[in-house]
Amino acid sequence: MTDVGNSPVFKPGPDAKLGEIVRHAMPWSSRLKLPGASPFEMLAAIFLVLLVLIALFVDFIPGLVSPKLPYGDFSALPEWSLNGLLGTDDIGRSIFSRVLYGARTSMMIVAISTTIALVAGLLLGMLAGYYRGIFERAIDLFANALAAMPSTLVVLAFVAVTGPSVVTIIVVLGIFDIGTYARVAKAGVISQSNRDYVLAARAMGATDGRILLKEILPNLIPALTAVMPTLMAGLIITEGSLSFLGYGIPAPAPSWGGMIASSTDLLSRFPILIVGPVLAIVLTVYAFNTIGDYLAQRLNNRERES
Repeated sequence: MTDVGNSPVFKPGPDAKLGEIVRHAMPWSSRLKLPGASPFEMLAAIFLVLLVLIALFVDFIPGLVSPKLPYGDFSALPEWSLNGLLGTDDIGRSIFSRVLYGARTSMMIVAISTTIALVAGLLLGMLAGYYRGIFERAIDLFANALAAMPSTLVVLAFVAVTGPSVVTIIVVLGIFDIGTYARVAKAGVISQSNRDYVLAARAMGATDGRILLKEILPNLIPALTAVMPTLMAGLIITEGSLSFLGYGIPAPAPSWGGMIASSTDLLSRFPILIVGPVLAIVLTVYAFNTIGDYLAQRLNNRERES
């Protein structure tokens, strides 16, 4: 990594732009192809890339202790060591380690829930937009019913009945986002169905399945990608809320919301205990929303140009 302050090539002064500092401090960030992105959007993208890498490879970080086992005595004060950067919790576990492993938990839930919602919503939306009629009415009714339900309360009810488990949380969270993806997919199919390339495919005898998968589906990807980060941010908040209320990831598995909940009794005397998980949630949600806004703007610009 380049040392910006001591680099003989680049010495930022008081008027240096944030984008220049980011590019020189992290040259590899230029490989993130975000045309027209602001410095904050670039930082959000870099943060999400790092978060995914942490979630995938946290087990291989040298010297990082287990998030489930005590590391030392309770200490709310940071130490100049990898595992003591954020202190230890009330039973001596490394808060820094738990924050990093909590990233894996959150990213896993978000990734699987999003996959469930995207696949199901895309299938339903494409059927509704292409065949219309009873398919459209039934799927619109399903999407409206999901939108009318308070997701957090419904998830709490399911978890209260079945007991806290990762599978229950993933499935229920995934179901609640199906309606949004279905609406986006349906709108895209309706707008594409009468385009020249679709009419030409029909005239050449292409089946409905081929038209949907080969002709229309590729044109739905930009719109679906634009809404995905914002929905992921919502999943982070919901999962954190469930864990905070005690209905999320079962202990002792690390989760950001659960870490905040376990520190509430000591919060008045040791507020630093929640700094790590709170920052992790805030920065992750901000990064997802920022990238979502960027993709939505790019999509709008593309539609105006076409």
